[in-house]
Amino acid sequence: MFKSVIAILLVAGLSVTSAQAEDPIPVTIVSFSAPDSAHGRRWVQFEKNVEDTLGDRVALNMLTGGQVGTEDNMLSSIRRGRAQMGIISIGALAALVPELSLLVAPFLFESEDEADFVMDRYLFAPYAELLAARGLILAKWEDGGWHQLYARKPLRAPADLASYRLRSSATEATRLFLSEVDADVVVLDFGDIVAALDTGLVDGGVTTSVMYRVAGLYEEAPHFTLTRHAFAPGALLANKAWADATPPDVVEAVLAAQGTMADNRRLVRAEAVESEESLRAAGITIHELTDDERQAWVAAAEPVHRKLIDSIGGDAERMYAIAQEGKRAFAAQKN
Repeated sequence: MFKSVIAILLVAGLSVTSAQAEDPIPVTIVSFSAPDSAHGRRWVQFEKNVEDTLGDRVALNMLTGGQVGTEDNMLSSIRRGRAQMGIISIGALAALVPELSLLVAPFLFESEDEADFVMDRYLFAPYAELLAARGLILAKWEDGGWHQLYARKPLRAPADLASYRLRSSATEATRLFLSEVDADVVVLDFGDIVAALDTGLVDGGVTTSVMYRVAGLYEEAPHFTLTRHAFAPGALLANKAWADATPPDVVEAVLAAQGTMADNRRLVRAEAVESEESLRAAGITIHELTDDERQAWVAAAEPVHRKLIDSIGGDAERMYAIAQEGKRAFAAQKN
C-alpha cells in the first residue's frame, strides 16, 4: 500500500528549476507526541533518517510536540501548506471527512489483526480518495491503540454507565456509543480532562491505555476497563500541492523516513502492554471483561452503527459496506 502511494507521487513534481533545486526545500512536520512515547521516539528517528538521506536538500522544521496547538490547528496548517506533513487523529480528521468516524464505531473490529487487514486492504484506497479531494495525501495509517473506559468506580457492564458523567471527544462515534448506554456525556478537549476530573465535572471517560497513563488520569479515576471497544487510529498526511511541486525523490524519502505501518503498530502495541503492566504495578485496578461481559457490551452498542451511518451521510453507507466486505474476507481466510 505504501509503495502504491509512492508510485502515484513519482509521476508528479518533475518540473523544478535548477535554481529552485539548489535551495533547501522547507519541510515542516506537525504532530502532538509526548517525547517519551513510541510516537515521540519515532519522530526522533524520522529526523535522523531525513538528515541521512537528504542532507541539506531540505530545511526540516520539527513541530511534533504540540507547538502548533490543537489538532484542528495542525490540520489547517497542513491543508494550507504552512506544514507539509503530520499525524492527525481520526477524531480530528473526521471534522473534514466525516466518513472517517466509521473507523471508531464501537466493536467494528474484533481484533488487531482484523483491523489491520480491513483498513489496509479494503479501506485505505477509498479513504485516500476522499482525502485527496480535500488536498491531502493519505500516506499511512497510524495506530493509537484501543479505546478503553476509565472511571472512579468499576465499569464492567453497560448498566454501570447509566447517568454516569463521562468525558467524550467530539468524535461522533464515541458520543453515540456513550449515549446509547445512557451515560451523561460531556464533550471536552483532551487537555481539559484532568481539570474536569479534579472539579468533578466528569467521573471518567474514554481513552487509550497509553494516554491514560501518560496524562495521569489514573490519579483521579483509578478504575480502567479493557473494553477494547474501538480502534483509535490516526493518519500520516501530506499536503498534496507540496508533493506535486516537490522532486519525487524528496517526497519519497520524507514519507519513507517515518517508517512503515508495521513499524508503528509494533511499537505502539508494545507500549500499550507496557503501560498496562506499569499501571497494575502502581496499584491501579484494571478490569478484564469475561466473554459474557464483552458480549453484553457488543449487544448494547449494536444500534450505534446504523445511527452513525445515518448521522454521517455522504459516503458512509458505501464505506461501511466496504468494511463489512473486508471483515468477511478476513474471516474466510481464517477458515
